[in-house]
Amino acid sequence: MGRRQNVTLHEETIALIKEYQEQHHIRYPGEALDRMIEEWEKQKSKDHSQEYLMSLMAQRFKDVFSEEMKRLRLAANRSDKNTQVLLELMNGFAMDQNLENCVTTPIFESPAMKDAREAVEERISHQRQKRISATETQPASS
Repeated sequence: MGRRQNVTLHEETIALIKEYQEQHHIRYPGEALDRMIEEWEKQKSKDHSQEYLMSLMAQRFKDVFSEEMKRLRLAANRSDKNTQVLLELMNGFAMDQNLENCVTTPIFESPAMKDAREAVEERISHQRQKRISATETQPASS
């Protein structure tokens, strides 16, 4: 049962209540206010449910991909370290040999460079196949 309450409202608020009454075929302003508040509470509850669902999804995404991201980060760090070591070695070699010019691989690729490139490509392909095989043999997680 409703309770009588005297309130002061802005003209805009009164207009909105009247508009709601007309749209929903409601006779009394108090009933319109009750329904408006009920809808607002439902929406608020729905918003909280959506926020909770989004947080669960974000956590699941993090759980699934965090290990893979860690592996990628470590691989990138190893590659960067190896590249820096090679640059230092090549610089030392160039200094030792008093090299002033460099013939780049687009101009001429030596047989040694070709062998090294093929060995690296084969190693990468082999690692990829191992990773694919390991993924295929793992039981599906839920």
